[in-house]
Amino acid sequence: MGDPAVPRLAATVVLLRDTPAGPEVWLQERSRAVGFMPSAWVFPGGRVDPADEDGGLEPDPRVPRAFWTAAVRELAEEANVTLDLTALRPYARWITPVAEPRRFDTLFFVARVPPGVEPVIDGEEAVNGAWFAIPEAVARVEAGTLPVAPPTLRTLWEMRHVREVQAVLDARYALVPCCPAYHIEPDGTHFVLLPGDPDHPSTESVDPPHRYAFLQGRWWAKG
Repeated sequence: MGDPAVPRLAATVVLLRDTPAGPEVWLQERSRAVGFMPSAWVFPGGRVDPADEDGGLEPDPRVPRAFWTAAVRELAEEANVTLDLTALRPYARWITPVAEPRRFDTLFFVARVPPGVEPVIDGEEAVNGAWFAIPEAVARVEAGTLPVAPPTLRTLWEMRHVREVQAVLDARYALVPCCPAYHIEPDGTHFVLLPGDPDHPSTESVDPPHRYAFLQGRWWAKG
């Protein structure tokens, strides 16, 4: 086996809005024709381009400027939502498992959609989009009607009890890079492990749950 692929930088935006029933999150369905996560429901985002390295100041020195610029650009391109960099808050950092041939080092931002603005999908990379109550999104993932990747499920699960968007924006997150690992049990069950699971090679740890099983065509948080 050769060396792992070098992750490409990427950025994504968890776009939120308040409703009388609680916060909603914007998700969009990726085209079947795209090369990475076809047909999955995702947050808007994409790769950092060389032009995103514009040399300006970043709102939070923990996160290089290029991530911020890419997040704003991708959100405008994929969902037709324009934000200033200061509207973003860094939330998490995910790195694709080393076994994958295409890897990304992705900064997850959170942001509130501007008043009166409704996202519009580009019709190319994304073919559908919708607002979801966050607990509903988690329930639909577990029911198998909303296919998502483990980092998306993890993000939705972490926000499932939030009562207002401002609480998400006001928090300061650790931004410890999280690189999941693949694991197969003797019975053939496939897992994605997070740091802190006894079978994950890292000595670091994130909050539980630490493993996500792929069963019946969808991901489940275990433990």
